[in-house]
Amino acid sequence: MSSALPNGWSKTLDDLLAEKRQVSGEEIEWARIYEREQLRSWARFPRAGEVYELSDDAVIAYMTHWRAAFTGGGKGLLRKGTRIRISVHTSDPEPIGVYADPLERSLVEAALVPEKDRSGATYAGFSLFVKTVELNKLFHIISAGDNAT
Repeated sequence: MSSALPNGWSKTLDDLLAEKRQVSGEEIEWARIYEREQLRSWARFPRAGEVYELSDDAVIAYMTHWRAAFTGGGKGLLRKGTRIRISVHTSDPEPIGVYADPLERSLVEAALVPEKDRSGATYAGFSLFVKTVELNKLFHIISAGDNAT
């Protein structure tokens, strides 16, 4: 797979998804490269263990996890002051998005995940997915490192 962008490429992952067609692995990689290039000049890339605080109410994506061959999720409103810890370290030093765990997990879970999901026999929890652009625009860093509280 080539790591060089084709001339004129300016599509993000969201742009590709909006096309509602089957996209190739190469197109996905180009979109990631393009997004990363757009972030480099102004964004701080997150690291595992860092804690961020939401600066104002915002809609954030979440995933539900199940003890079954299924993943769900959606988007929900997080309140100003919500703190999250970056939970998944990837080998990518410049991730365009990361998984995060809210520090007040049970409160956020009740606010985001519908009761019918939370009470499901195979429900196994949830996680937040936050794009790097969202972290930089909607959150401010509280602490860098795994010992943050």
